[in-house]
Amino acid sequence: MSAVVVRSARAEDQAALAALWAAAFTPPLAPDQWLVDDERLSHTLVAEDDEGVCGSIYGLPKRLRETDGGVAQVHAIGSVAVAERARGRGLARRLVAATLDAAGDADWALLFTGTPEVYRSSGFTTFSMPRTMAGPWAASATAVEPASVVRESVGLGVLGPLRAVYERSRTGVVVLAPVRGDRDWTMAEVRLRGATLYRLAEADATVGYAVAEVRDGVGLLHESATDPTAADSPALRRAVLEAVAADWAAAGVRVCELAIPALAAEEAAVRAFAPAAARQDDRTGMIRPLRREARVDGIRHFTAGDYF
Repeated sequence: MSAVVVRSARAEDQAALAALWAAAFTPPLAPDQWLVDDERLSHTLVAEDDEGVCGSIYGLPKRLRETDGGVAQVHAIGSVAVAERARGRGLARRLVAATLDAAGDADWALLFTGTPEVYRSSGFTTFSMPRTMAGPWAASATAVEPASVVRESVGLGVLGPLRAVYERSRTGVVVLAPVRGDRDWTMAEVRLRGATLYRLAEADATVGYAVAEVRDGVGLLHESATDPTAADSPALRRAVLEAVAADWAAAGVRVCELAIPALAAEEAAVRAFAPAAARQDDRTGMIRPLRREARVDGIRHFTAGDYF
């Protein structure tokens, strides 16, 4: 059994990393989102044995909102993978320890996982958040699609007009919501690629939007927001959701999954949009203090476009 070395990733590792992630994750993890991070090699550690790359971990700096209205510097951990030949040797713990050592001035670390037992020994604890509403869906008989909502397929550069309304809708009310920089927006565009952006504008400024799609007959609402400073924010939210509903009705959607923060205004709108949908708690998130404890009491939410 050869010794395993943990080191920074190099350009020549990219093909091996893509193969490792394709084998280690179900469904296979494509490197598309990782590839748009210009600093991806410095953010990635690999484990290497005599046969080559046998493990990986990705540590991405993010700025996340906290309970007190402040913003934390967070070490967001993803792409933790160990090749089958190297499992059972504590390699995942070594990779976690190494990325935490490289976390710099991060206040705390965050990851999402379906195997929390792997990370508890490294000091991570699980938290929950009411991230989605899911259940049966049917179009309202009285819904009228607004002509003012513009549709566009999500791709690189498409989400730029959403920046201001996204920030205003999250600041001070949604804990964990990232303060998105250029890299965050580009990674969201890659992750949401192919979904439909429904955008409502007034005087050339976006005042409301949703990102949604139909996949295998299920209506998926990945993200939505309206400008809380607009004159009639509830009406804007209804208009955007009615446009989504028109497309879902045409596609024969009968089941939905809606990723929205558990805010009162959001709840009211979604109750009208999907009366039979029920709140679903997500317990895949884990946090570890670094420089200090995380301050994440309150309404927590993390959208599909921000996973890493």
